[in-house]
Amino acid sequence: MPKVTIDHKSTLSPQDAFAKIKTFFESDQDIRRLDPNLTCSFVEAQLRGKATGKQFKADISVSGVGAGSLVNVVVDLPLLLTPLKGKIQETIQKKLSKYVT
Repeated sequence: MPKVTIDHKSTLSPQDAFAKIKTFFESDQDIRRLDPNLTCSFVEAQLRGKATGKQFKADISVSGVGAGSLVNVVVDLPLLLTPLKGKIQETIQKKLSKYVT
């Protein structure tokens, strides 16, 4: 399965960034358009989570970096969706910029 890795630096604390990422994956309509069957599970104590659907899977983690945080999203795509790799990466990057700037 092809993987897309997206790293986004934020000025928010790791806990605040994690809360916003959680909101993004649980309720954002654009991510739901990519995969309407997406389900999420998060472990707040570890600042980690998983998003699993029929179209893709994503591992999410947030770590502290200096005064801010680093959001890491690794998306696993099935081979059939390889042509959409750029679109999925672009959508997630734009949303990370919107949610965790």
